[in-house]
Formats: sequence, C-alpha cells, structure tokens
Amino acid sequence: MEYQNPWFRVVREGAYHYVDEPGAQAGAAVLPLVGDTVWLLEMRRPAQQGAVTWEIPRGYGEAHETSQQCALRELREETGLLAEPAQLTWLGKVRPNTAILTSCIDIYLVKLPSNHPPQRRDREAERIVEIPIKALPSELAQGKLEDGFTLAALSFYWATLR
Repeated sequence: MEYQNPWFRVVREGAYHYVDEPGAQAGAAVLPLVGDTVWLLEMRRPAQQGAVTWEIPRGYGEAHETSQQCALRELREETGLLAEPAQLTWLGKVRPNTAILTSCIDIYLVKLPSNHPPQRRDREAERIVEIPIKALPSELAQGKLEDGFTLAALSFYWATLR
C-alpha cells in the first residue's frame, strides 16, 4: 500500500497502481425521476477545478448498509426527496474507471409523483436542476452532462424503455 485515508487507499501491485474505495462496496447512485422531470445536483467539485457539473445523487455506503439503503439515504440527503425501498428499481452496475479504480457501483431509478414534496436537504449541491426527461437528449448533445454516473444511469434508463 502506498497511501491510505478514510475514503480510499492507493495500492501498488508491481508496476501498477490502483485506488481501492472500501466504502464503494455498498455505494450507490440514484436517478430521481419526479413526474416527467429528472432532478440533478449542480456541483462544483475540487477535483474538477471548480467546473460546474450536473450529477445524480450518489455516495459511499455506510457500515452495515446495503446499496439500496445507501441510494435512499443519498437521495434524501442530497435532494430532500423521501422514497421507500419498493420505489427503487435497480438499473445495473457501473465501474467508473476500470484502469485505476476497484469500485463497482449499483445504479438505481426512483420514480416519484410530480407533487412529491421535498424535505430539507444538505448543502453539498449548490442547487437542484430540474430537467424534463424529453429535454435530456438535447442537454446531452450540448455537452451539459459529463458525469459518468449520470451518463451510466441515463443509458440504463433508456435501455429499459426499449
């Protein structure tokens, strides 16, 4: 091991280095569809040098938490939306960067009615961006969606519509 902190460790294996994220084992990302609108988080992450990104809620799993529980918690914390396990649909798994990350994350969809009232949310995101699902292909074509988890979730979602 070359380096370790509470969230990840850098491992050296011969000439190769990779990042292991133990919390990612039960981590999850969730695509919130409220009525016919997708809710995305407007983020400015230090690793992106302050660039604005639109992302679905996601995060590491906590001790003794399933990925489904993680998805519901992240949804609540980051958007204020409350959902029940029965409202989640598992879409698939994504490996964010197979060259350097060991992570394999579950992706979920949650469908909520348009009148679903949000609760108080944390302030990790600058704001919530609400985009009609029909406008997403245009937003994608304009380069407004770059986050890998969001792109994977949308790919899985559109594949389920076939």
